[in-house]
Parts: sequence; structure tokens; C-alpha cells
Amino acid sequence: MKDEMPALRKLGVGILGAGIVGKGLIRLIQDGLAHRPAAVKIKKVGVRNLAKARNLSLSSTLLTADLKAIVDDPEIDIIVEAMGGLEPARGLLERALRAGKHVVTANKHVVSEWGEQLHQLAAAHGCCFLYEASVAGSIPIVEILKRNVIPDRVHSVYAVLNGTTNFILTRMAESGDDFHGALAKAQELGFSEPDPSFDITGKDAGQKLSILISILKNQHCHPAQIDIRGIDFLMPWDFEFAAERQWVIKPMATYEEVEGFGFAGVEPVFVPRQSVFASVRNEYNALCLDCDHVGKQILIGKGAGELPTASALLSDMRKITESHGKLQTEAMQAGTAHTTQFRSSIENPKFYRFYVSCCPRHPEKRRKIYEVFSVDAELIQERNPCPESGFRLAVVTKAIPHSELFRILDLVLSFDAEAEVSWVRILDEI
Repeated sequence: MKDEMPALRKLGVGILGAGIVGKGLIRLIQDGLAHRPAAVKIKKVGVRNLAKARNLSLSSTLLTADLKAIVDDPEIDIIVEAMGGLEPARGLLERALRAGKHVVTANKHVVSEWGEQLHQLAAAHGCCFLYEASVAGSIPIVEILKRNVIPDRVHSVYAVLNGTTNFILTRMAESGDDFHGALAKAQELGFSEPDPSFDITGKDAGQKLSILISILKNQHCHPAQIDIRGIDFLMPWDFEFAAERQWVIKPMATYEEVEGFGFAGVEPVFVPRQSVFASVRNEYNALCLDCDHVGKQILIGKGAGELPTASALLSDMRKITESHGKLQTEAMQAGTAHTTQFRSSIENPKFYRFYVSCCPRHPEKRRKIYEVFSVDAELIQERNPCPESGFRLAVVTKAIPHSELFRILDLVLSFDAEAEVSWVRILDEI
């Protein structure tokens, strides 16, 4: 008789955090909700407040507020971090890697700012540092970029990476909600944190984009190298104008290589109604990888919520268990001969059309502003009245570089510093 294969040992798991994502991961493991379960056993779950009531299919004896004890537990092989924030998460992950434990995290803040160091630490100690869950929820974009699944050079990335802002903009455009009403609904449905500032300012998407660029270019891209604008300046008339012109407003993260330089930004943009991105609604995320030879490759999936992100955590855990401990993180090779220089969008020589809105305060100032816009405008309209001046200008420029746009805006504000100028880039080709 042939010897029977020994049963695969289940790896001990310590979970740091039992919020929306941590609770989703526990459900996937304990309730058998995953399509392909991982050979793991939950040993401990770290929480901030033991007295808080939790609807978990988990013995309360597994809960602890001593997070360091979880990291130091010899029976725990994998540390899963679902706490969020920079500290104490970063310190705990570093402690785990130094102890030779595998790390799986959903923390885009830690990965975007400290990913390079944690990569090197994992490689030095022969363990894994995996973070599929840190970007785009259920879309396996980290794995796709890391493993070069698309056999072509990616020269541009266009992506909706924040489910909260996409949900808010969808509600404002389709349901007529104001900003605060749409945000409250996002929080009610679990698509937004109680403090939504990182979402609405664009910082969350900026951190995620920095992670994708770091993988794509095999060099660290810090979030500070990305131009970031939030969505809080958008007003109802911007949505009205967009709808009339068959555009949809989307919270877009972009990376474009132009003349050998990299330009990265997060901002709301106008996309054509026939664009694939226009149909990406509510909490869904989408990515378009624009490649040299195979063209545009598009991925769409849920980017926010309990189970989409938890499923990405479980996917990384399964990679560890199925590799029988042989999977190891490779250190990022930064500073190679082909290092990309990242530059501000104002230096981007590529031409785009822009939508500009402003409220001149005086007839004489209005005349001067008309003259400024008329040189580069393909459309100038008087729109709904401003509260004080009685009218508002809506302008669509011809295709111009960012530098020309900013020159125009500076000139307008030199005539009228209270003109309430705002602008949105128009992406016609996605």
C-alpha cells in the first residue's frame, strides 16, 4: 500500500483589527464563505476595546487587546493586519517580519509610505509581505502587476480606486443628493469610515496609486510625489453642466508617462458617457492599463465593503499556505538604470481640454475674464446665477497643457481674486 500523504498543517493566524474588514475575514474563515478556503486557524484577534459588542462567529477567548502578544505568539505563523492607520500598525508589522512571521495587510497607508523598507525586511528574514487587499478591493491588480500577467509595457494607468468618493459622486449625479447626504449614505452602508477625510481629500486614492506605481516601475513612489485634489469643491452646477454635455464626473487616479517622465495625480475628472468608467458606479472600482502593443486592459470589481477587501486578504493567506512556506517576498530593486522621474502635472506637456467655472464679481471684471478665456476656449456659457454677482461662467477650453491652464487661472484671479474659480480635467480618450 502507498503511504498516505500527511495532512497539511494549518498555519496559525493572528488578526490585528476586527472592524469592517477584519470581521469580514473572520466570516470568510469561520463560516466557510470562501470559494477556496485557506489552510489556516485563527489563534488570536486583536481589538482595541474588549468590552465592545461584536457579532462574530468566534469565541470571545480568542479576543485580546494585547497586540504585541499576538505578534510574539510562537503558535502564530501569519499576522494579518486590518487596523488601518500608520501607527501602531507599521511598528507591529516590522516586529512580525523581524520575528520571521509572514505578514498580510490591507493597510495602504503603511504600504505606500513604508512598503520599500518592509519588502527589504521580509526578504532579509525569509518571509512574505503581501498586500493585495491594500488596493482596489476584490480586483487582483497587485498580483497582476507583480507577476507581469500582461506581457506588455504599461505606459498609463487610469483608475477609480476609492469606493467612497465614487459612491458619493454617483449619488450626487443620479439621485440629486447633496454632498453631505451622499456621504451619510456611504457611511450607513459601510463604504466609508466614520472619519471620511482621507477619502474625500483624495489621500486614500493617492496612497493606492503610489503602491501601483511602485510595483509597476519597481521603484518606490511616495504619495507626496502625486498631485492630489479632493472632490469637495464640486457643486451641483458642475454635475448639471456635465450631464448636458454627456459627461460623467469620476474620482480618477492616473499615471501617465510622457516624454520619459512620470505624471501621477488624483482628481475628479469628466469622462464621456460612453466610457467604460461612466458605468462604474457606487462602491465599484475600475482600472484601465494602457499598454504599448495590446492596448487598453480593463478590470472592474467591488473596491469597498466587508467581503471584497477580506477576500483579497484571504487570497494572500492562501498563497502562503499553498506554497508550503516556500513563498518569499523579493526586495524591491530601487535605483536601477531606468529609474523614472516623477514630475508635477504643471510640467506635463500633454494637451487636454478643461472645464472651468468662475463667478466674476463686477461687469468690468467679467469683460476682462471673457477676453482671457476667449483665446483658448471652445465654449463659454453664462450659467445659473452666483449668489452675489448674478451670473456664472462655464468654460470648456481647447486642448492645452496644464501650464497654459494655470496661466489662465492666475490671470483671471489677478483681475478678480474672489471669482471662485474651479476646474476639472476632461479625459476624452478613456
